Parts: sequence; structure tokens; C-alpha cells
Amino acid sequence: MKDEEVFIGGVTRSWLRARSQNERYAVWKRAKGLHSAEGNHLARAIELLGLPYAEPEPLADGDPLLIRMRELIDSPEARAAAVESTLDGLPAMAGIDVLMHETFGEEYRRNEAAVPTAQQLTAELMARLGYVDAGSKPLPARCVARTGVYWKRR
Repeated sequence: MKDEEVFIGGVTRSWLRARSQNERYAVWKRAKGLHSAEGNHLARAIELLGLPYAEPEPLADGDPLLIRMRELIDSPEARAAAVESTLDGLPAMAGIDVLMHETFGEEYRRNEAAVPTAQQLTAELMARLGYVDAGSKPLPARCVARTGVYWKRR
């Protein structure tokens, strides 16, 4: 049995195969950002693996989950969660993400397109409420999404 090639950070092809599309994308993005031969070698290995590694697109119009997510985002509860998170110095997505996970459970957590959709819907909500994008921040560990936009008043 041949030993598996180990890339920078101890990453192997079998480890990459076991990761989700979002996780592979995060590793690929970090590797590209290193601007080093080792980073480029890992990024190329991910590209050649033949598995999806790009950031997923939001849900398509007409998707049943998208329809339910829009209904939730338009609720007073979602509006309150987004504004409260913002006032606490967190991205609005911190409140929305928890609400989405509580409402949709596994359907939200395991769908690769659900988080980008929630982020897009949150951005639309915050813009309607008079907030502007003030950069990106990491989300608390309890969240399904890893980062979110921090919003401030116009």
C-alpha cells in the first residue's frame, strides 16, 4: 500500500474527499491566498480532484426551500434577530442563521446553497431597513455560516 501524498497543513486527497463543497472551497481559497509553491500545489490538487469546490450559488427561483426562507426573512422575528445581532456588534447573519437552523434544521444545514441564499436574503433585508455594508466578520461557532456582513446605519 502506497502512502498518500500529504500537502501543506497535513491535507490529503482522502481528507479532501471527505469534506463538503464549502470546506473544500475554504481550503482552496486559503491555499491560493498563500501565494506559495506549496499553496499552489494544494490548490491544483483540489482542482484536479474532480469534486465541486467552488462557492455554491444561491437556491434557484421556485425552489420550495427558497420560498419558505423568503417567508421567514419577511417575518418580524427575522427582522428583530437581524437588527439585534447588528446592535450586538455581530453580522446580521448571526441572528438569521440561528433562526434558519431552528426553523429548517437539517434541510438548511445540509443544503450547500442554503447559506449563500440566507446571506443574500439577509443583505436584501438589511438594505430595506436602511443599513449599509460595513465589511465582513466571522460568525459565532454555533452558526452554520462561517462569515457574514456587518451592517451599519446609513
